[in-house]
Amino acid sequence: MLDNRLQTFLTLCETCNYTKTAEKLNMTQPAVSQHIQFLENYYQVALISSKGKNFSLTEEGKALQQYVRTLKANSERILPLLHRIKNQVKPLNFGATLTIGEYMIPPILYQIFKEDPQINISMFVENTLVLQEMLWDGKIDFALLEGHFSQSQFEFELISNETFVGVCSPNNEIASKTTDLEELLSQNLILREPGSGTRDILEQALYNHNLSIKDFKRKIEIGNMNAIKELCHQNIGITFMYREAVKKEISQGYLKEIPIRNFNIIHPFNFVYLKNCPDKSQIEYWFERIVYFRNS
Repeated sequence: MLDNRLQTFLTLCETCNYTKTAEKLNMTQPAVSQHIQFLENYYQVALISSKGKNFSLTEEGKALQQYVRTLKANSERILPLLHRIKNQVKPLNFGATLTIGEYMIPPILYQIFKEDPQINISMFVENTLVLQEMLWDGKIDFALLEGHFSQSQFEFELISNETFVGVCSPNNEIASKTTDLEELLSQNLILREPGSGTRDILEQALYNHNLSIKDFKRKIEIGNMNAIKELCHQNIGITFMYREAVKKEISQGYLKEIPIRNFNIIHPFNFVYLKNCPDKSQIEYWFERIVYFRNS
């Protein structure tokens, strides 16, 4: 359980407003101020750099916010952890980004079921930003992420390095020739929603070439991978995704990988979890099983 004064501080960091914090916690505004004053006196540092309209945290305040978020998330995991020990079970409760959840993890889950048919599994498929929040909220034990995440705030282990490619319809004129990335700008770009790992990596790759998604003829945002593939197959536009997610369609001739000069992007799939988590041994157990089944 989190100390009430630390909970007050964490809520204040979220609202950036003393009045809203008091309303959210059913407290008076002076009580909120007293809690913050107590923490500043206890730790002998200033946590809030401005107590007026322009609320901001000091560097010490930002550090404490990160520590308290970790403490809160881990404290909420203690009760289910104790029940797992009591019932002698190792449930699998995790999240995965779309490419991993739809294309990498299903055969691994099949092997896990074969090994233990009685296991309870909960898997949430969301984008990278949502999964990070689920980790903070204690809703999942770990996340399998394909995109960029805050490496300073989480522990992580490498699962594999994956190739990121451009794909199009076999009927697209660019399908049969090697091209520069700039030559693709006349195409419609079909991509995932903001916050997705796949989009994040594409935007970074474009940035490294002094380009952005705005430079393409038209942007089409689709939250479903199969819909993106179908639109590409119908020659509505092109897309970028991990080869892992499209290798079946490429092998069948349904889609074509675009040969792009100086576009060699390898990105990791990571196993991500909270720092200092109370059930680290169980989380590491699942990392080892996932890597084993991935490579077998």
